[in-house]
Order: sequence, then C-alpha cells, then structure tokens
Amino acid sequence: MWPWLKRMLGAPATPVVAARTGMPASARSMAVPASRPRPPVSMVPPHARVPLMDASVAAAVAEAAEQFRGFGPRRPLVGSLGQVAGFELRLAPAAERFLVSRGDSPGAAVHHAGLLSTAAGITAGGRAALLRMPAVMLARASVVNGVGAGMWLLIDDLAAVPAPTAQALRSRGALLGVADGPPTAAGQPDFVVAQASVGGIDTLLLSAQRWRELLPGVAIVGLGFEHVEDMESALRGAVTLAGGQLGRSRDAPPPKPLGAAAHRICELLNHLALDHETGVVAKAVRGDATLTYRLLRYANSPAVGAKQGVETVDTAVALLGRQELRRWLSVQLMLSAGSARQAAKALEEGALVRGRVLENIARKLGETNPGAHFTLGLLSVIEPLLQVPLADAIAPLRLGDEATAALLRHQGPWAARLRLLDALDAGESGQAEAMACELRLPEGALTGIVDDAWGWSALVRGEGSGG
Repeated sequence: MWPWLKRMLGAPATPVVAARTGMPASARSMAVPASRPRPPVSMVPPHARVPLMDASVAAAVAEAAEQFRGFGPRRPLVGSLGQVAGFELRLAPAAERFLVSRGDSPGAAVHHAGLLSTAAGITAGGRAALLRMPAVMLARASVVNGVGAGMWLLIDDLAAVPAPTAQALRSRGALLGVADGPPTAAGQPDFVVAQASVGGIDTLLLSAQRWRELLPGVAIVGLGFEHVEDMESALRGAVTLAGGQLGRSRDAPPPKPLGAAAHRICELLNHLALDHETGVVAKAVRGDATLTYRLLRYANSPAVGAKQGVETVDTAVALLGRQELRRWLSVQLMLSAGSARQAAKALEEGALVRGRVLENIARKLGETNPGAHFTLGLLSVIEPLLQVPLADAIAPLRLGDEATAALLRHQGPWAARLRLLDALDAGESGQAEAMACELRLPEGALTGIVDDAWGWSALVRGEGSGG
C-alpha cells in the first residue's frame, strides 16, 4: 500500500488552528519550517472526518488504485535569485481524466492525498510545491491532513473554503492562491497564478500590478513562459516565482570565443575521449587551482561517498574513474561560463537534470555509454547558459557522431531523447510518456527518473560538484 493511502483508513483530522497574521513568511523567503505547530482544535468539522473504510469506500480506493497512472513530472519554478525555488506538480493525464469523471469521491481523494504526499517530499528539502486543489477536497480530512508548510495550493474556488479551514491551513505554513482574473479580496489569497501564454509578459505584469494595488502583500506566480529571457524579465518585474521552458532561448547568441577556463576543460575532456591515461588529466588539473579545489571538494562530498578523506588530485581521479571524471568535467564546462544572467543558477541545475535523466534512461535500457548521454543532456542547454552558439560551444569537444547529429541537426538515433527532454521542459507530460514508451522504458518509469534527477542535482549542487 502507498504510504499516503494509510491516511485514507480513518486517521482523524490533524488538530490545528491559529490566527492569520498577514502573508506567511514562506511566500517571501521560500523557507520551510523544520516542524509543524499543532494547536489543539480540529480544522475539519466532525462530519467531514473519514471513518474506518467501509465496503463502498474500500471499493472506490481499489478502483482508484486500478486506474492510477501516477503524477506528471515536476516542473521547476525559478525564484527571484535565479535559483530553482520550487516545483509545479500536476497529475498525469490519465489521472486528470479519472478525477474529472469521479468529482468529489473517495477515489479522487486518494489521488489528491498522493499528490500532497509527493509535495511533502519536495517541501522537506526546503523548496516550494505548487499544486492545484479543488475547494471541495478540503472538506476531507484525508486530504487536509497531508497539507504542510511550503505547499502553495491553487484553489479553484477559494471563497468556498470555510474560514476556519483556511486559517488552519495557513497556520501550518501553507499558502492559498487563486488563478488570475479581476482582482478580488474574497478569501484573501496569498498568491495569484497568471499565465504568460494568455496575453504575453506585459499583460501578466500589468495584471500583477492590479492585484498588488488591492492586496499589497500578494505573491505572483507566472507560468507558461516560453523563453528564459521572459522568465528573467518577469522576475525583475517583481514576479515571485516563474515557470516555463527554462532551457529555451529566444534568440541565438552572437558568435564569441570560449573563455580560457572553458578551453582548458575541453582539453581535459579530449584527453579522456582520446583514451589517454588518467594521470595526464590529473597533471593538467593540478595546474589549475580552481579545478583542483573543485575536484577535491567533490571527491570528499556525500555525493561520492568516499570512506576516507581524499587529499590529492591523483587519489580523486583514481577514485572517480574515467566515466565519473568525464561527467565532472562536463559540469565544470557548464560552470565555467560565469554567467551573470539572472536565471543562471536554475539553468545550471536544469542542465544537470537533463544530463542525469538521459544517463538514467541509458542505464535502464542497458546501454554501455550512460556517461555520454549525461554529456548529451547537459550540452543540449549549454547555449543559453554559456551565451555562445551551440556549434561554437561544442567545437573544441571530440563528441561522437550520434551526439553531434542530435545536438546540431536534430537527427540520428539520439535525437528522440532530446525531444523527450524538450517535451518535459514544455510540460507535455503525456507526450513525454509516449516518447518514453517508444524508447521501451517501463510504463511509469519516466516520472521516477525525473524525480531522481532533481534529487541528485540538489545533492550535487549543495555539496559542490561545482559552484
């Protein structure tokens, strides 16, 4: 049984109630409290609590389990500092269709409880989780009990949520929001979700201004940006969180030479491509103080898990091995840009995730070159990060024919894998799942691969493969 299904077995509503004192701090700091307060009064009326499951409820839960197809891959939300500050969570297309047909049913509650369980895993890492929640679901204790700090609940009818329930949810650190429209103070929303695709970024920013004239403390979440430049403009225009196609740039950057640091890293990558001894790579790394520091920091991080401290470059190189060393150098190439653009941190993490996704796909398919797929995924968004034309960026590298054809001409056997990444970036989870099936991945495996990639990237970024 899924862990979150246990909450469907009759646990009473979590007792919380507290006065709202303005907009919760989490809307500004994005921090998640380490613990949740639990004052002594229930937020859900006694008649709304779920008793032990009777036969009809058990049958509905069983039906939901039979129809269950999981949750769509998470989509990153960029914060004002250019970092990945949270994720937008949506149900997979099959689950969406299931909910539409079931409305306010125990089966629908199962799915929303599962979505909240996924959100809890994200907020535990200090990031926000944005998810859609029908107001009618907040009458169910099994759903309400899953709400916690750092969750941004987009309510379809916030005014329909009873004031005590809304107050109690906010006391936990959750935020309640509405979709964009004529500004209204009904329900006192903590945030507003506006779609950039509806009228463009200028319309979105004008709408944000109108909302803040009525509710000065309201946070604005902008979704549907098609280019990273638009996301950056929106963040400069006081949008709190921005989501969209992170790796897609509007215009190709003008030709310019790679920096000295990037050329040095390309030379190291070519040593590995030419199958030179790793001692040659170690010697070259020792000649660069910054690379030496970063390599030792990475070798001693939990991401590597060395049993003893690593004190020398030679030991670090031997510990990592050729494949991991190639991956580490690929990350250093990405970081060598020193980009001043606002979304640089999110672009860097997104590139790591794309690399990790393709690497894990190659592993699941039993292929012998997962490291090359990591490099492929990372390089697929190197252009907006380095702000150098892609052809110029990869020219110094000795990439294989498959990688070159996929990156520059969108052709060859690896091109389909880049299209899968693009579908994920565009939020087309159904299309991405279909592409994953064409690659012969097990059904439902893609979401787990994406979740693993984001967890791994957070670990690596936090412990220092590179910043």
